[in-house]
Amino acid sequence: MSWSDILYPGNPARREKVVRLHQELLNSMELNFDATNELIGMLNIHWHCGLCPIKMKTSDTIRENCDLLLAAMTSIQGELKAIDEKLRSCLEPDLYRKLHDFQEMDQSKMKILRTATQVASVAIGITAAAIIIKVGLSAVASRVLSNVMMIVARVGTTLGGAVLGAIAGVGIDLIISAILGAIERKDLEEKIRELQEIVDEFKPASKEYSKAIMKVTLLLE
Repeated sequence: MSWSDILYPGNPARREKVVRLHQELLNSMELNFDATNELIGMLNIHWHCGLCPIKMKTSDTIRENCDLLLAAMTSIQGELKAIDEKLRSCLEPDLYRKLHDFQEMDQSKMKILRTATQVASVAIGITAAAIIIKVGLSAVASRVLSNVMMIVARVGTTLGGAVLGAIAGVGIDLIISAILGAIERKDLEEKIRELQEIVDEFKPASKEYSKAIMKVTLLLE
């Protein structure tokens, strides 16, 4: 037992909580990377996009991984916007409005998309239409994507210098020293509060993002 643990007997438990919170943050990031790759795969297959899958790098910092995730999400938003513009150009204003109306039934939207395909010869297959409805044009899904992007940006800024692989538990004593400096109760408690706030916001948003994309996947099967 170190002198700091004798002076601050609660520090071992606090260290464990810091590690646990970091692991929860890591798990949420992994969930976001997996969900984003799932969406990239669907868009590439059903809309012939040229999006590249992304991989979380444990040797990089949290900021670098967040930047990578944000870049991929921005590219996805660009593709969805392009799809939306194609639909806007070949639909009557009233039909286009209905396509964006979350209260409109999916069956009705599918008919609208089929009409767009027949009238304008736009390559919108049934599976691609499902993606557009459930992800591209859904007000809820768009909000989820935008919300996750904002939270990821904040996570990257707040914990920018921490190495992602280290947070998984590699050399934890050195990591805590690097993050916190001198191991003191006040520093640990402040880091716990900071991480808890981030995890409380990031974790549910990541689950909602993954769930929204999973719904599309199930629809396509």
